[in-house]
Amino acid sequence: MRYFLLFIAVLSLIFILFACTTSSATAIDSPFSSAAIGDTIHLGGHDWRVLDIQGDRALVVSEYILMQRQWNFEQRLIHWDTSSLRYYLNSSFFDNAFSDEEKQFILETQIRNYVNPWYGTAGGGADTMDRVFLLSLHEVVYYFGDSGTLSGLTGTPVPNLPGFILDEYNDSRRTTAIDEDVVPWWWTRTPGRSVNSLQDASAAAVTGAGDIFVYGIYLVTEGGVRPALWLQL
Repeated sequence: MRYFLLFIAVLSLIFILFACTTSSATAIDSPFSSAAIGDTIHLGGHDWRVLDIQGDRALVVSEYILMQRQWNFEQRLIHWDTSSLRYYLNSSFFDNAFSDEEKQFILETQIRNYVNPWYGTAGGGADTMDRVFLLSLHEVVYYFGDSGTLSGLTGTPVPNLPGFILDEYNDSRRTTAIDEDVVPWWWTRTPGRSVNSLQDASAAAVTGAGDIFVYGIYLVTEGGVRPALWLQL
């Protein structure tokens, strides 16, 4: 009986060790572990471009405009943290666009929300914890090509600002929609020149030609959405 109990104890220990090893391997076995900057990965039924890799995580953005939505349901002074579009991306879109397995690797990340550098809008809003978000004006410039226009014109008197950035990186910012009925321009999460009135409330966007419309587009306008997110590698 003593040997039998010893045998059972050893067998149980082996089973526990095997289970722990299997669990650990599953927890770190990301299908995106070989991703590199510039790669295209498949996620949620769509193609996503890898923009950046920091340690064991990667920033990706949808290769195409996936949908057309208002930035906010009401035309009023508002920022990303309380916008209708942010709520949608982190609720209905996240819940329905990705499989349960894919959701394991989509990280909830602190997102920095800065003011519009040209127009000094009344705050960029509070920083947020998002799984899905829009790129900021600064990120668009950083990841798609920086001609120096954004930083070069910061501090210029508002009447002298052109309202948009048109440079040699237009082609890299231009994209198409997955549906021909969806507009070819896309939102950023950065406020536009929304400083004076409710009617002036806007968000910066990238036009169908690849220009960056720093001045912004009215929030209740239906515009293209290119979601971005951080993936666990």
